[in-house]
Amino acid sequence: MKHYDLIIVGGGPIGLATAYQASLRGLKTLVLEQYSYLNNQGSSAGASRQFRLQYAQTSMAELALAAQDYWASLQRFSQKSLITRSGSLWFGDPELNSQEGGIQAAENVMNALNIPYAPLNAAQIEAQYSFKNLPADYRGFFQPDGGIINLKATENTLYNQALASGLVDLMEWQVVRAIDASTPDNIHITTPNAEFCCSQLAITTGPYINQTLELLNLRMPIKLWQMSSAYFKKTAEQLYLPTWFVFQKPQQSALFYGFPEVDWSHPGYLRVATDFPDHGSIEKPSQRNIAPSAKSLALDSNWVLKHMKGLQATPRFTSTCLIALAQDSTKELLLDYLPEDHPNHHNIVVYSAGWAGKFIPILGDMICQMLNKPTNDFHYRNYCIARSNFSINWQPSCQA
Repeated sequence: MKHYDLIIVGGGPIGLATAYQASLRGLKTLVLEQYSYLNNQGSSAGASRQFRLQYAQTSMAELALAAQDYWASLQRFSQKSLITRSGSLWFGDPELNSQEGGIQAAENVMNALNIPYAPLNAAQIEAQYSFKNLPADYRGFFQPDGGIINLKATENTLYNQALASGLVDLMEWQVVRAIDASTPDNIHITTPNAEFCCSQLAITTGPYINQTLELLNLRMPIKLWQMSSAYFKKTAEQLYLPTWFVFQKPQQSALFYGFPEVDWSHPGYLRVATDFPDHGSIEKPSQRNIAPSAKSLALDSNWVLKHMKGLQATPRFTSTCLIALAQDSTKELLLDYLPEDHPNHHNIVVYSAGWAGKFIPILGDMICQMLNKPTNDFHYRNYCIARSNFSINWQPSCQA
């Protein structure tokens, strides 16, 4: 039985970021992935994610500001740009809040943290960007530091750096069948064809988190969404857009977001996506349909037809992504130790839930900090971010 300082269950971007940060700390690390690496079976499906600084919660905006340092550090190891700075545009109904936050709340936080932005009304948004037929009372803002994350380049960079360290073993097609944490500082992991032991454990299995936690008789309070997206062909050569998000009513069928054209993902096309689940929440990842919902694609196409200039309204290159979100809408991310009544609780850290693409590099550092010593606060730049912002209201598993 091979012993590791740290075992990470889940080899998506957060698991890989944790492995990379562990290698910087000199830890002999194993990452176990149930599928192949760089797969599209979970929340890392697709080519791109939005980076933004604006949040309705001060702690999340502080974390996004601090994450920029970790992105810059990781960029040194990639010839591809990990974040293309196109700016971030939010607009729509200023009174509306969603899982993403709200316009007025985000402006209040940006004012408090001196994050620059330019307020815009509906006429200015239509004049400066490729939108049309917006309600006259819509307003929003442009924040220049936002952009588009090259998700697969980020995963590849983390994978390659972890591997190059000589301290990280990366094993794929390894479904964890048992976790025995009953002995202090000695955690046993069993897969169908091997056994491993470690001093510390990180569980980063994204939307599959509760399948993993069943092995510990625990459950995380999350909801699972299958979400669709599509690309739309440009008809206007000089079409400029930042990343964008629109807040509309009714919330469950009128929230959309989009990306500018990039040369590494369907050049000549722009991605536009719905920000609501295809079929409502699902209970298990196995209930996911790989094909996008026809209803979601129709709503997506109708939004492009009514409100965007310079694009064909026919969806192309369609795909789905499986995302875990906290049931508690005040929680953007869920990151915590096991409950105190569990053996080795400070040696096991669990992460899932949230729109976490923008935090990939810094989340790896946060997990490693928590495993290094009991941690109640994260100190980045001049910010003190309480771990309680991400705490989990643990529940017993359905099988307990």
